[in-house]
Amino acid sequence: MNKTFLLFVLSLCFFSCGERATTKSADKQESTSIPQLVNVHITGEVALPDSSRIVINTDENTMQPLLTAYVTNNTFTVEGQLEEPNFYNLVVGKQKFKVYLENNKQYQFTGEVSQGKVISGRIVSDSEVMQDFDQMTKALESKKNQLNQQEGAVRAALNNPTTYQAAVEKTAAITAERESYPEQLKMQYINDPQVAAALKLFLIKDEKISRANYKTYNQVLTSVPDSLKGISLYRRVEAKVAQVRDFYENMPNFPDMHPRNVAGDTLNLAQFKDQGTILFVFWGSWNREAKADIALIKSNRAALEKLRITPVYLTWDKDFAAWEKASAALGLGTYNYRLNATDQAFVVTNYAVQKLPHYMLVNAQDLSIINYYFTFPLDGKLINKLKKELH
Repeated sequence: MNKTFLLFVLSLCFFSCGERATTKSADKQESTSIPQLVNVHITGEVALPDSSRIVINTDENTMQPLLTAYVTNNTFTVEGQLEEPNFYNLVVGKQKFKVYLENNKQYQFTGEVSQGKVISGRIVSDSEVMQDFDQMTKALESKKNQLNQQEGAVRAALNNPTTYQAAVEKTAAITAERESYPEQLKMQYINDPQVAAALKLFLIKDEKISRANYKTYNQVLTSVPDSLKGISLYRRVEAKVAQVRDFYENMPNFPDMHPRNVAGDTLNLAQFKDQGTILFVFWGSWNREAKADIALIKSNRAALEKLRITPVYLTWDKDFAAWEKASAALGLGTYNYRLNATDQAFVVTNYAVQKLPHYMLVNAQDLSIINYYFTFPLDGKLINKLKKELH
């Protein structure tokens, strides 16, 4: 097994799934031990010099060994207690191997050594969590080999003018599959009801939780057995998901704020009540991207009116003269207001308006949020994207 690939798999958690065993018990998730001290017993075979150190540590503190053993006659035994069942690192010859340690399970490590260095290793265990993890590792390795073979077959065609273009397209497709496959397969594991709950938590723990995935991950948390809810892995995932879930599900309606426009008139959101949708455009006089977007918005005025969308421009320019000048140059007219510090703090805190330009779609009748982070289309097809958002 290629050393770089193995380390990539085991340390960064890119996962895949191959053929799933169909004989797993229905109560698989309940098989994990109730959180308690874990009695560790790992045996191993590896052709390293006597007294080579073997350690157990965590990703959070790789410098602090939790358990230590030493190689004797190409074998070692790691024994001791850990505070909870969880994923740990088994460090053999400076290489890290992920292992989920729980009570009443057997663990056997076998390592391959070349020129005094560990180049690969495998942990065999009767732990269902580890069996799932091993299946993912094998399946990803199999996919990698398959794509490498495909790429090798295409390589010769790159040297032939008659097959060059087709070979370039095939190579691009292989590259795209190599990049997307781990994430796709990871999600399959997360959504698979037969996968051990502890492994699902492990897959989620370093994920970026967002609007697109928090509901999926929240559903995973509801299926986690009580026996796992006391461990730090669960608490870490639950805290991340809860923060994002609370942000979206407790997001307040747009406030009835009253910033002033260039002429000194205040914003009255009630006047838009019968106009369908408000497109709030947060911009700055210094921001070229915002001004380019505004020009496109203004050029689509008739189409926006047909969709019953009213643009309202908001800024927190500190330089009144710069804002006034830019507003005149863009022809923003009446619906162009400068936020005070209180209003600015509210939208930053509640809608994550942190980088300009920023766009929000709000129901004009009740000021409920349709999309707090509408992304401006890079292809310029603003109306098409707005139609998709509103229908």
